[in-house]
Amino acid sequence: MTTATLRSQLTRAFMMTALVALALNACLILAYEFNRYRIEAAEELHTQEIILAKALVPSLVFNDPDAATQQLASLAERHDILEAEVFSANGRPFARYRARAQDDSAAPAQNPLPTLGSRFSGDDVELAYDVYHDGERVGTLYLRAHHDVLSRITSYAAIQALVMAVSLGLAFLVFGRVQGRITAPIDRVARVAQDVMAERDWRLRAPAAETREIAALVDAFNGMLGEMEANSAELGREVAERQRAEDGLRAADRRKDEFLATLAHEIRNPLAPMTNALSLLRHDDVAPTVRDKALGILERQLRHVVRLIDDLLDVSRITTGKLSLQMAHVDLHQVLRSALELIEPAARARRLQLDARIPATPCWVIGDSARLLQVFSNLLSNACRYTPEGGRIAVGAERTEREVRIDVSDTGVGIDPALQERVFDLFEQGDKSLERGNTGLGIGLTLARQLVLLHGGSIAVASDGIGRGSTFTVRLPAAAPGASELPQPAPMSGAALTAGLRVLVADDNVDFAESLQTAFEMVGIEVSTVADGRSALSAAQARPPDIAILDIGMPGLNGYDLARALRSDPVTTGIVLFAVSGWGQASDKALASQAGFDRHFVKPVTLETLLEAMADAAASGLGSKSAAATRIERMRGDTE
Repeated sequence: MTTATLRSQLTRAFMMTALVALALNACLILAYEFNRYRIEAAEELHTQEIILAKALVPSLVFNDPDAATQQLASLAERHDILEAEVFSANGRPFARYRARAQDDSAAPAQNPLPTLGSRFSGDDVELAYDVYHDGERVGTLYLRAHHDVLSRITSYAAIQALVMAVSLGLAFLVFGRVQGRITAPIDRVARVAQDVMAERDWRLRAPAAETREIAALVDAFNGMLGEMEANSAELGREVAERQRAEDGLRAADRRKDEFLATLAHEIRNPLAPMTNALSLLRHDDVAPTVRDKALGILERQLRHVVRLIDDLLDVSRITTGKLSLQMAHVDLHQVLRSALELIEPAARARRLQLDARIPATPCWVIGDSARLLQVFSNLLSNACRYTPEGGRIAVGAERTEREVRIDVSDTGVGIDPALQERVFDLFEQGDKSLERGNTGLGIGLTLARQLVLLHGGSIAVASDGIGRGSTFTVRLPAAAPGASELPQPAPMSGAALTAGLRVLVADDNVDFAESLQTAFEMVGIEVSTVADGRSALSAAQARPPDIAILDIGMPGLNGYDLARALRSDPVTTGIVLFAVSGWGQASDKALASQAGFDRHFVKPVTLETLLEAMADAAASGLGSKSAAATRIERMRGDTE
């Protein structure tokens, strides 16, 4: 098979493009002329009809067909009008005119009442118009005229064809001269390249070119040949290194895509239990135990979502493909109970039986509780998704001296033996015809395996085949009892220190500010709220608070400038300043410290965290000359 030359391909492409453009232009012009000519013909005939209708009114009113016939006879001056006919109000023929060129013998003896409006039939246009006198219809006028549309369009088409032929000819000549200056040097370069590859003679060079851009290409090509001639071995090493770099970039991109897919899955996962909890809380007659349970679900899932948002800020995880873990002593039995609690609404909706064999005694492992919850939530979600209604899901936990074994079994669709080795691979989803469109087993199981491996454990699957269910087994290293298991002294309450404090909350998110105000007032804290930085400065100067909780991104005066203004004023310099903001990078915290903030919290921050920080501030007496310190000393004096 012969490959077409660059010259022929460019010529073909250029000529085809020009031909299509000219043809499209010609078609559009012909269509426009055809439509415009027909519209003009109809408008002209309509004008004639209106004039004639006014002249026919007396004849119709006084029932004088002869006068109407004389009026119609005036149409003989219009050679394009072939036929005219007047009908009375009751639809009977009243008067008629036919051009001499028409065959009267072929016409019907009595025409039916025509339909109002205009119609085109070939080169003929027909128009029917009602005649009115003093608002009353007295008859109908019908006209038929001939317009030689085809002849006119044919003339236009001939002109367009001539224009296209001349344009294509000129384009071919001009393009031929231009591309000769472009393709000829490139062709010579290609021939030299073929000779170099065939003979391995790096001394060959391509001749110079006249065009500046092509000359630059030729010079670069010749320079490359010279470099290859001098350093052929080094060039080979560079090519290999370049290939390795490309492979590394592809691998990094693949890891990034895997991370983003995993993160998207993790973000969606907590939304279902949060939605269910909100549905429970919307009922007016919800029991206190159910409300507490729903609030617990919302709190746990919200903490999990916050962790995922923090992951997005850590760009290094994308480039390295790693997920960091916050390791601590974790009661695995409690994690399993939380996972079962999350899946319970979905299981109940599908009428699935949940059989949990979890001992009441703690089972300690070293791990990240949120990530372990994600592992077992994924396994239980898959079991729920792929188990038909009325099926059974069983969770069992067993501890030995060295490890903890957790089995998640179901009576669902099962897994084909050929797929079991690949079920933990990213995006692996099995036979779609059997799963009937269900998604899963593409990201969740990959995430589960990665997290289990990061915990020093293993995960495996066993299934007897399609329709026979499956069992996922997770093994984790057991841990000795940790500090979490040992009795802890009751924490000292900060209510005595926080009660009676004056707090200023400045945040342009009104819902956030008002919710803090309500929560603080419930524990005896005096709170005032403002929605912008300048109002906060005025409020603090007018009545200095003990603690100010300030947003960073506020209108009028941002949180950094506000903190500097408060610190520079002797009246407000001792206020304890908390920054509560969505800006949570290390650089943001450094800027907050430089501006004068005592603490920096990243939204969302829990009420307990803020109350604890306020109690710590009161206990430590931040700013000995501040209003906060004065308040603390007064409170301690009252206590004594």
